[in-house]
Amino acid sequence: MSIGLIFSAIGAVCLALSSFAKTKKRMLTWQITDYLFTLVANILLGGYTGAITISVSIIRNFLMIKKWDSLWSTLILVFLQISFGSYFNNLGLIGFLPIISSISYTLATFLTDKVKWLRWIIVENMILWSFYDWTIKAYPALIMDIVITLTTLIAIRKYKTNKLN
Repeated sequence: MSIGLIFSAIGAVCLALSSFAKTKKRMLTWQITDYLFTLVANILLGGYTGAITISVSIIRNFLMIKKWDSLWSTLILVFLQISFGSYFNNLGLIGFLPIISSISYTLATFLTDKVKWLRWIIVENMILWSFYDWTIKAYPALIMDIVITLTTLIAIRKYKTNKLN
């Protein structure tokens, strides 16, 4: 369990760094780094739905970075997240939170390049993931979910303040 917590903490730090990225590409790259650590953490902590969702998210972010994403690839990824996530869900309704989180992020990243809107989606995601992380006892990730929510809100505020000046 402790190794899972360490991987969870490292991944969470990478995700926090993504919230301060100035471009969509850099944000997606930091998130892939987070996903690799969080994938291992979820497997070690028994969060199989989260691990499946994260695996699909790695593919999604890679496609977006390479600009190989399309409506069809987005729909296929959403289908994969729902299908595999539901099949491997071992946590009931809580197990669907990573699926919902990932689908909302997948759709948002496909529909916009505006970092401001992506930051708001990160806030929504962190709230959903906090309940999931609590359930699988990924406490470092839970703490970072809260920190990331707060730092992302600060980044949103900073971005808004800079736009006004």
